[in-house]
Amino acid sequence: MSGSHEEETENPLDAARQLLMQELDKVREDKKTYPELADREKRVSTALAALDGGKGIKKRLGWVQVAEYVAEHPGAKAAEIAAALEAPLQNVYAHLARREGKVFKRAGEGWDVIKGWEKYRRDTEEQ
Repeated sequence: MSGSHEEETENPLDAARQLLMQELDKVREDKKTYPELADREKRVSTALAALDGGKGIKKRLGWVQVAEYVAEHPGAKAAEIAAALEAPLQNVYAHLARREGKVFKRAGEGWDVIKGWEKYRRDTEEQ
C-alpha cells in the first residue's frame, strides 16, 4: 500500500485555508452580479491573509477595541473581528467570553454589544 495514514490526515490549518480559498472564489464569482459582496470579499480575504501570516498580528488587544468594532459591525463573528483588528483569534474569544452579559451578547452566530457598554470603560479618552 503506497498511501499512508499521514497523507489521508489533513492539517487543520490547511483545511481552514482551503475552505477560505473556496469561499473567496465563490464570493468573487458572486460579486460579479452583487456589488454589495465587496465587503464580504474583503473580510474573507483579510481572514485568509491573517491565517497565512500576511499581516502582522498585534500583540495587545483591549476589550474596548473589540467592543468598538462590534458596535460598528453588529453580528460580527469572532474570526471576522480578529481579522479586522489583526489580532489573534484566541484573544478576541477571551475578551468576548470575559465580558459576555455585561458588554457583549451573542447574536446568532455572531456578537453584538449591549446598550450602555461604555460605562465599563475605565478611561474613555485613552480607549
